Amino acid sequence: MCRVSKLMAAPAFVAAALAAHGQVKTATPFADNMVLQRGRAVPVWGAADPGEKVVVEFAGQTKTVQAGSDGKWRVDLDAMETSRENRTLVVTGASNSETIKNVLVGEVWFASGQSNTECPIWGPNPRYRDGQGAMMTAAARRPCIRYVKNERLATQEPRLGWKAVWRDYSPESFKETFKGNLSAIAFYYALELHDAIGVPVGIIDSSWGGTRIEPWTPPSGFARPPKKQGKTGAGTPSALWNGMVAAFAPYAIKGFIWYQGCANAGDGRSYCAKMHNLYDGWAKEFENPGLKLYFVQLAPFSRSWFEIQLGQSQFAKEEKNAAMVTTCDVGNLWDIHPNDKETVARRLVLHALKRDYGFAGITDDPPELESWKVEGGKFVMSFKNAGSWYVYNADRSPARGFEIAGKDGRFVAANIENKGDRGTLSGKELVVSAPGVAHPRRLRYLYSKPWTGSLYSFDSGLPLGPFEIRANGPADELRDTRSAMGDALKIPELEGFKKILEAEIPSAPFAGYSFDGTASAGKYSRVAFVLELERMDGIVEWAAAAMDAFSPEAGKLGVPAASKASFQQRTGGLVVRSNVKSVKEGRFPEGGIVEFFNSNYGPGVNLEGAPGSAKVYDCNDTPSAPEPGYGCMQVHNAKTGATVFAYNKFRSGPPDIGIGNCTDGPHPDWTFAGNAAQYKTRRLTVLVK
Repeated sequence: MCRVSKLMAAPAFVAAALAAHGQVKTATPFADNMVLQRGRAVPVWGAADPGEKVVVEFAGQTKTVQAGSDGKWRVDLDAMETSRENRTLVVTGASNSETIKNVLVGEVWFASGQSNTECPIWGPNPRYRDGQGAMMTAAARRPCIRYVKNERLATQEPRLGWKAVWRDYSPESFKETFKGNLSAIAFYYALELHDAIGVPVGIIDSSWGGTRIEPWTPPSGFARPPKKQGKTGAGTPSALWNGMVAAFAPYAIKGFIWYQGCANAGDGRSYCAKMHNLYDGWAKEFENPGLKLYFVQLAPFSRSWFEIQLGQSQFAKEEKNAAMVTTCDVGNLWDIHPNDKETVARRLVLHALKRDYGFAGITDDPPELESWKVEGGKFVMSFKNAGSWYVYNADRSPARGFEIAGKDGRFVAANIENKGDRGTLSGKELVVSAPGVAHPRRLRYLYSKPWTGSLYSFDSGLPLGPFEIRANGPADELRDTRSAMGDALKIPELEGFKKILEAEIPSAPFAGYSFDGTASAGKYSRVAFVLELERMDGIVEWAAAAMDAFSPEAGKLGVPAASKASFQQRTGGLVVRSNVKSVKEGRFPEGGIVEFFNSNYGPGVNLEGAPGSAKVYDCNDTPSAPEPGYGCMQVHNAKTGATVFAYNKFRSGPPDIGIGNCTDGPHPDWTFAGNAAQYKTRRLTVLVK
C-alpha cells in the first residue's frame, strides 16, 4: 500500500557548492515521496568532492561511482518493475549519506506551458481555476499519485542544486498549496492515468502564464544556440528551461504534456518549427529519443487562432512521438481560460493509453482529412478516424463553421449536404457546398467566429478540428489531365537526359534523396528539373525546365538543404514544358533565373537587370543570414519574371511548393504558402545531358 509522510517545504535554492566540502548531495528530483520511472534505466546524479566515492542503493541494487574533477557524479539504476511499496533510496559519500524515503516506481510525466497549463485545480481566483476543483481536491485520496509544483523563475544559466517537493494526492496536500496549486490539466491527467493503469504516477508541473515557447526551449533545441542577453525576462530564449526544467534533466520520464500557444499566436504556421525545436531539445536533454509529447491545440476564444492551430496540427503529423488534442468544442468565447480542464486532460490521457499502455481498442486521434475531391460544385471529403458523424449543439442543426471560396477568393458560409436524422449525418464522407459558388477552390473550417466546433466522429466522440483545403482549380485549367506520376519525364525535350537525383518531397523537413546518381553524372552541359505534384483528386500537375548548366558539380544541382550550395543567376537556353495552362511553354532566348538559397531571404531586388519587385517575394529576391535558413529552390522565366516552379522552406513543415505563379497569396514564388500537404505525392527529379 502506498503511504506518504508529511513534508516540510524545502528552500527554493540550495547551493550546489555545499557538496564540495565532504557533503554528497543528490540533484533536484531526488526527495522524499518521489516516483521513479519503471521500465527503463533511471539516472541518479548529484555533486560531491572531486574524486569522492559515491554509493547508491535502491531496491536491491547497489551502484558505485567516483565523482569527476568537477565534483559531478551519476549512476544509472537498472530498469525496474512497478512498485507500490514505499522504499528508501540511500546515497552514501565519504563522510555523509542522504536518505530519500517513500519512493515508488511507476510512470512519470512532466506538464508545462503557459496559463492554460498553469490554471490550477483549485485556488483563490474564481476566474482562474478548474470548475470542479473544490469537489475534486476534497475527494482526491490517491497516495500512489505524487506531484511537484515548481515556482516561477527565469534564469540566464541552468538553475541547479535546489530540491523538489513531492506531495501526494490528498485534501491536506492541496489545502497546503492552495494559492499555488497543481495545474488542473496535470491533476486530471495523473488521476485518469493512475485509475486506468493501476500503477503509481508522478507528475511534475513547471508552467507559467503568458509565456512564449522560446523560453521553454533548451539551447540544444535551437539550430543555433541563442545569444546570452544582459537581462533575463519571460521572453528570453531558454530562460524558463534554465529556471524551471533544467534541474530535472536527465530524470527518467515517459513524456510531457504541453498546452501553450496564445503568446505565440502571431507566429502562425511557423509555430510548427518552434514545436520541433522544443521537442528536439527536451528529447536530447532528457536523453530519451522516444520521449512522448502530447499537447493541446488552442481552444476557441474571442479571436481567431486559425493559423497557429494549423501549425500545431502540422507538427502533430510530422513528429512520430507527438499527438494533439482538439479542443474546438470546450473553449469559452469570453474567457481565455475555459474551466473545463477535465475533458482536455482525458483526451490527453487517451493518447497515452493507446500509444504507451496497450489499450488497443481506443481511437485517440480526432478526425483527420484523408482525401477530397471537387464534384458537382461540392467538396466531398473523407477522413481518418471517422466512420460516421453526429452533430451536438443546441438545435441539432448541421454543424456550422464551413466556408468555401471560388476563384475570386471570396469566402461564403457553406452547408453540409448529407444530413441525417436526429443530429446524425448520412454516410462516411462530408459533402459541403456554398450557395453561389459553382467552382469551389478553397474550403476552411472554424476560421470565422464563433470558432466553435460541434461535429464529432461517431466512433470516438472526438471533435473535428480546424483545417483547410486549397484546391488547384478545375481540370480545365490544365492542358492535359491524363498524366500519371512519371509521365513528365517522357517528354521529347528530355530525350538524352540522365537522371542524377530524385526526391519524394515530404510535407515535413527535407529527408534526402530516394535516388542519388551524382557520382556517375560525368560531364554535362545541360541540366533539367521536373516537379510532379499529385493532387488529392488523383490529377497530376507537372512542370519541366531545361537550361544550360550553371554548375559543373552535379552534387550542387539539387535541393540546397542537401547541397548547401546557393545560386542566384541567369541561365541560358531555357526550355519550359508544363500541363498547367498558366505556365508559358516554349524556348526562351532570354533564359531563366535560378534562385537556390540555403539561407533566409527577403523581397528586395538583388539580381541586377532582372525583373522583380521589392515588395513581394518573386523571381528576384535578396538572400540574407542566417544560413542554413528558410531556403528556396526556384526556376523563373527571365523575360516575364513568371515562376516555373518553386520548392521552399526545407527545414520545417509544411514546405511551400507550386507550379507557375502563386495566385492564392501575395507572393508569386509561393513563399509562405505552406501548402505542400494539399498534395498526395510530391516528386522532384534532376537530370543532366
